[in-house]
Amino acid sequence: MSIWIFMVALYSAQGADPEAGRSAYVAKCQACHGPAGKGDGPAAGALPKKPKDMTTAEFWADVTDDSLKAVITKGKPGSAMRGFPMKPEPLADLVAYLNTLKPPS
Repeated sequence: MSIWIFMVALYSAQGADPEAGRSAYVAKCQACHGPAGKGDGPAAGALPKKPKDMTTAEFWADVTDDSLKAVITKGKPGSAMRGFPMKPEPLADLVAYLNTLKPPS
């Protein structure tokens, strides 16, 4: 079983839909974070600091679903990351998708 199928099954069981979250990612995050979450989106070059690479163990070392939700909805002061207010269900779907970007442990 691929890690993607495993992650989709895990988050689907918890009620979140990573595939729906992928659509939100494309709409809200991909311009800066890139198609694979590596921080290399087309807008990244215009930013004073490169967006986070969400595919590294370093990124995920101290990240929780709750901390992701806070940064997504409120932004990150001192960075170009602005907040994207979202309803709970689409936010949970987006977080479920972001969790699929974690490197295998």
